[in-house]
Amino acid sequence: MNKHKYLFLLFSTLLLCGCGDSSRPKDLPTLFSCTVLVIQDGKPLDEARVEFHTEGGQKYVPVAYTDESGIAVMQTHGFPGAPAGKYKITVSKNIEDDVVYKTDENGEQAVASYNAYKTVEDQHSSMATTPHEVEVNRNTPRVEVNTGNAVKKKI
Repeated sequence: MNKHKYLFLLFSTLLLCGCGDSSRPKDLPTLFSCTVLVIQDGKPLDEARVEFHTEGGQKYVPVAYTDESGIAVMQTHGFPGAPAGKYKITVSKNIEDDVVYKTDENGEQAVASYNAYKTVEDQHSSMATTPHEVEVNRNTPRVEVNTGNAVKKKI
C-alpha cells in the first residue's frame, strides 16, 4: 500500500471514529490555566494530590498531581484548567511502606501486606482547616502552597 492510500485510510478512520472531543460536558464552564507549586520541608513535593474546593461544593472539582518539581497543572473533568472562582486548596499524599512480598502459585511476586501513611499534616488535606486559597481567573499566577514539615501518620 502506498503512503497516500495509508494516510487516506488513517484519516478516514479517524473521521468515522470521531477524532473530535465529544466527552466535554456541555455544562463545563470556561477553564483558565492554573498551576500550583507544593513545597514541603523547603523542597518541592512530588506525587501530591491537589484539589480546589468551593464553600458550597461544585459539580466539577479541579484536581492534579504534582510532578517531580512539585508543580500541579490543574485539570477539571480531565481538561486543562479550572473554572473562574474562589477556592480552598487541599493537598494530600499517601505512601505505602513496610511492604511484605510473597510468591503466588505461579511463582510471581505479589504484595502480602503493607502499611499506608499520610505524609502531609491533616490541616492541609481538609477543606475545613486548610489555610490555602486561590482565586482563579484569566490572570491567575502560579500559586505556592507550603505544607510545612513532612509527617508519617499511619492510615
